[in-house]
Amino acid sequence: MLIFRWGILGLGKIAHKFAEDLKTISGAQLQAVGSRSKERADEFAQTHGAPFSFGTYAGLIDSGEVDAVYIATPHTSHLELTLACLEAGIPVLCEKPMGMNLSQVQTMVQAAEKHQTYLMEALWTRFLPSTKKLLALLDKGEIGKVEGLRADFGFKVGPLTGQRITDPALGGGSLLDIGIYPVFLAQLLLGKPMEIQAMARMGETGVDIDCSINLRYKGGQLAQLYSTLLARTKTEATIHGQDGLVHWHSRWHEPSNFSILRRFEDQPENHFFEYDNNGYAYEARAVMEDVRAGKLQNELWSWVDSLLLHETLTKIRAEIGLSYPMEVK
Repeated sequence: MLIFRWGILGLGKIAHKFAEDLKTISGAQLQAVGSRSKERADEFAQTHGAPFSFGTYAGLIDSGEVDAVYIATPHTSHLELTLACLEAGIPVLCEKPMGMNLSQVQTMVQAAEKHQTYLMEALWTRFLPSTKKLLALLDKGEIGKVEGLRADFGFKVGPLTGQRITDPALGGGSLLDIGIYPVFLAQLLLGKPMEIQAMARMGETGVDIDCSINLRYKGGQLAQLYSTLLARTKTEATIHGQDGLVHWHSRWHEPSNFSILRRFEDQPENHFFEYDNNGYAYEARAVMEDVRAGKLQNELWSWVDSLLLHETLTKIRAEIGLSYPMEVK
């Protein structure tokens, strides 16, 4: 079997988890890592067995050593690094949010098309066994037509979370960092919203630390979504259908489990899943399969999906008055 050589740009917490998961994939190899610090790159490479480490992002991109790159830097550098990789003909898996706004995502997709190079936003939840099973059951009509949903994601900012999450220069705030997950789920189940209402509480740095979103859809369905940096919430999702509901247990966006409670039944039908990794192996496998097949995008999470997601996020930001320094002209 030919080895698929991965590179990683940005070596934070999520990059460590991704590197650990690559070890569980047959034929995958962490080949190179890049950081703004050579010392940090060397340490990461030694920890995860990567043959090459670079003290600049350009060093990895120009190395010719990788078959795809996972970009795990802060949101604000996603556009620049993605474009550099695509121009070099390197397939990209870019951590969410792929761009700071719809315009950036449009630019990235146009570049992927121009250079005929693979691009996917790393919405890992879309590729988890729990998500795939849930969608299959919904498609079979297990709870009837979906009539609405509620979903949340919250954690309390503290010493362990660092300052990035509230730094506007790094794209901080609850919406783009964690609120993106409930918005993603609403899109996955209900499509494009016809009406958006949102309000937020802004923190001292000017980013949202508490965000409440209501979406209305063409069929009349409502989605109630919530993200916060003020408290650790249950991070659950409830999907209401004509004939029952799904309770997606905490923390629903991660490797998790769910239960179905049907009308006129007292006991739920529980669905449990076993995971042998952190959950990032599923999206990594999808990229490997796509690239080897000569595809430019993924069928489960396509360019159109990312464009619609960021159209909605950009409209929510307009509703709550959230802007970032790098966007001001």
